[in-house]
This record gives sequence, C-alpha cells and structure tokens, in this order.
Amino acid sequence: MSFNEIVNKLLFSMKEELEKKENLEILKNDIIQPIVEQVFYIMYPYFVGVSISFIILIMVIFIILFLNIKICYSN
Repeated sequence: MSFNEIVNKLLFSMKEELEKKENLEILKNDIIQPIVEQVFYIMYPYFVGVSISFIILIMVIFIILFLNIKICYSN
C-alpha cells in the first residue's frame, strides 16, 4: 500500500463517521454551537456600536436635510 491509498482510506472512513447522525449532532451541539456563541458574545459590543453609529448618522442626515429645506423655503 502506498501512502496516498492509506490517506484516502483514512479520510473516507472519517467522512463516513462524521456523516452519521449521532456524530453530526455531537459536532453541532458540543463543538460548533459553543464556538459560535462565544464569537457572538465577543462581537456583540461591536454590533451595538456600529448600529448606534448608523442610527446617529441617519438622524444627522435627516436633520441636515430638514434644515436645508427650512432655509430654502424661508427666503
């Protein structure tokens, strides 16, 4: 047997094991979900900050627009 054949058989058997329902559930619930939750926990302040910045930016745009319209109609 060559090294390539051994690696191919090993990868194929790993793929078959990972596709089993109970192993897939373990991967989802015990590995992937905690990682995703931790990433969201870390990124949450940045999401809030960016959201607040966009809201303030939109409010400033509307205020400037309103003031420009007010200046145009006052003359």
